[in-house]
Amino acid sequence: MKNRLLLTIFFLSTSLFAQENKEQKIEISFSYGLSYIEYSKSFLDDPVPFELTNIGSFYEINFDFKLPKDRYIGLGYSRLQHAKNIDDGVILTSTNTGLVLQNYRNIHTKDFYDVHFRTVFKNNLQFTLGAYYFIENMNRSDITNIDNNTVFVLINEKNRADNLGLFGSLEYYFKLNSYAELGLKSKLYYSLNGVETIAILPTLRVKL
Repeated sequence: MKNRLLLTIFFLSTSLFAQENKEQKIEISFSYGLSYIEYSKSFLDDPVPFELTNIGSFYEINFDFKLPKDRYIGLGYSRLQHAKNIDDGVILTSTNTGLVLQNYRNIHTKDFYDVHFRTVFKNNLQFTLGAYYFIENMNRSDITNIDNNTVFVLINEKNRADNLGLFGSLEYYFKLNSYAELGLKSKLYYSLNGVETIAILPTLRVKL
């Protein structure tokens, strides 16, 4: 009876030890921080100037699967958002018509969907390279003539064309415990149109 009890305790302790030391294959990370864009004033040529701020918000979530030699492959979703309140308008004296925006909230977003590859160096510095597709939402304005009537047109435009690119990310993490890390990430997104955004992101990563 005593021998059976000792064997049972031995197998239970071995099982618990194996579970505690089981290799963690999946990582989930959450990031929220700041983004910078260079094209915030590119809409000023529109009849109603939908100007944006250079600094906006950026958040993301990533799912990574561990490969041999401290390498990972994963999928990610990110969103950039820049917004500005606009008090402006256009008056056409020739037709005595006008359009005024008062405290109008102009919001510009980009949704990024990516696949990426990450490698971890010995000093815990990490580098990620990925390819992405994005959907852009922006506000535009125009003036047209319908049956000799001047009409202002406000457009919420969803851009899906040629929205492919690459991004690179440099990251560093501090270990909180055996299953969580806190770090800082810098990212640069580049597309066929040039630099899309630069982001600085505090990040929490959980290992499963």
